[in-house]
Amino acid sequence: MNTERDALVIAHRGVTGVDMVENTVKAFERAVALDADFIETDVRRTADGYLICFHDGKLDGSAVKKMNYASLQQYARMIGWELPLLEEVLRLCKGNLRLDIEIKAKGLEKQVVEEVNATGMSNEVLITSFHDSVLRKIKLHDAAIKTGLLLGRRLFQQRFRLHAYIQDFYPESRLKKINADAVCPHYHLLRLGFIKRMQRLNLPVYVWTVNDKRRMEKVLAKGANGLITDDIVEAMEVIKGRDRLSL
Repeated sequence: MNTERDALVIAHRGVTGVDMVENTVKAFERAVALDADFIETDVRRTADGYLICFHDGKLDGSAVKKMNYASLQQYARMIGWELPLLEEVLRLCKGNLRLDIEIKAKGLEKQVVEEVNATGMSNEVLITSFHDSVLRKIKLHDAAIKTGLLLGRRLFQQRFRLHAYIQDFYPESRLKKINADAVCPHYHLLRLGFIKRMQRLNLPVYVWTVNDKRRMEKVLAKGANGLITDDIVEAMEVIKGRDRLSL
């Protein structure tokens, strides 16, 4: 993990591409090799109680939460990839880089905390969610684990857009209620001093999902503390360029 960059590079679901499937051990290993600061992954639970790193709620039309791990893994292998367990990814990250765990559904909090603590990673994770209640429960299970509130998901759902924008653009009271340690907004929210308001709360701001060089530059110029990105090589180059200019 690089300790010299002035902003963190967070590999969104690992490093993906034509030869690499997101949220797989290979994608995560590539992020380690390229010296990312964090890996970001999504966590869901199978019908038989395993925590897996998988983004979507369904696989081939079936709800992940209603399928057992062996069936999911068998299907994944049929199409050429491995479905990792959260505990595998925690072990991979330990001593190499930090892990941003996005909890996709309510009810997983206790088990996630148990697996984090069992691998000795409690100081090396950031647990994030769009659900305030999930982050509140994480703190109840272990107040020392850092949490981050994700903002902006409903900006793309027309019937929620205005309400969601207001709620997410002014999250101060929510952040205080859940005792969040970080805030993770979509870049569309970075207007009218959003980052400065978060800085007044002493909260780092990690922005998703920033893949375009010009947008990376704009987001960093506004004061973001980290980029959640699918292109970590580009992000590193942009940050290095800023570092050189500041010398």
